[in-house]
Amino acid sequence: MKARSVASAAGLVLAGASIAWLVAASVRSIREAGSLTELLRFDPLLFALSFLLLQVHFVAAAWSWKRVCTVSGAPIGLRDAYAVHFVSLVGKYMPGKIWAAVGKIGLSRKVGVPPAIAGQALVLETLFIVSGSLLVGLTLVPRLSSKMGLDIALSFAVVAFLVAVMLVSAHPSAYRRLLGIVSKIAGREFECGDPGFSSVMRLLPVYLAVFLLQGSAFLLLAGSFGIELPVFPGIALMPTSVGIGFLVLLAPGGIGISEVTLTWLMALLLSGSHAGEADHGQLALVALASRLWLSLAELAAFGVAVIIWGGPRRLAAVLGRRKDAPREE
Repeated sequence: MKARSVASAAGLVLAGASIAWLVAASVRSIREAGSLTELLRFDPLLFALSFLLLQVHFVAAAWSWKRVCTVSGAPIGLRDAYAVHFVSLVGKYMPGKIWAAVGKIGLSRKVGVPPAIAGQALVLETLFIVSGSLLVGLTLVPRLSSKMGLDIALSFAVVAFLVAVMLVSAHPSAYRRLLGIVSKIAGREFECGDPGFSSVMRLLPVYLAVFLLQGSAFLLLAGSFGIELPVFPGIALMPTSVGIGFLVLLAPGGIGISEVTLTWLMALLLSGSHAGEADHGQLALVALASRLWLSLAELAAFGVAVIIWGGPRRLAAVLGRRKDAPREE
């Protein structure tokens, strides 16, 4: 418990320091420009389109949970998958990085997914989140490597190798060992069925669609603030930064880490281009706006999910129901 408390405190400090740097850079640029409107132009239509596309991305994310549960052996409907995914998502903002997973297992049980199978689905989901974001991020490698003076072929090979390792980890022979390790860490025995490697690999296009929708929504958001990013590899910016935030275990919800990474990636991508006049302060401001944009969209999705559960009181009753009690329709 003491180690967990220290890790949680460190995560909050890391997130706070990252946000503080972004805010300081943004404020400095606003002062230098004279006003916020002088620094960034705002297009409300593009912003509205970005928000709508982000909601489509959320539906795709719920669809990914539906698909991964089905592959693991417990089919559920899209409506239930959405309700589970976006209520449990609140847990990602709590220090410790485990509460979203705990919530997803518990809520999935309420819609007919046994905890052992939900645990298996979570491990598969994690593998495909990491491999999917890395795979989309491959499009950034040539441009970023040349900007940083790194060997392009070597950089591409390293990222491709990491993607291959993650995908091979989903093969039953390797996956059983991985699930055994996770079971020991969690103190719970997770079921290890064998849906077939080809069935598991069919999840990859699902997660690629999820990330490409997310990246497209961010391109519209950046455009709404006057930051013109190239479609390729710009579409990989948001998925890559979110993936890095996901991997930094200390930061709750990747807060701060994702935004600093996003600022850095945008700066590298834009440097030397016709749109390269944007400074770090402008980009930091857009990165901060992306966090607010994402959080507001998640709040809207959470509201929809609560309605699907039947409202706050019904959800509270569902959460307090006995483990073996079926969900009422």
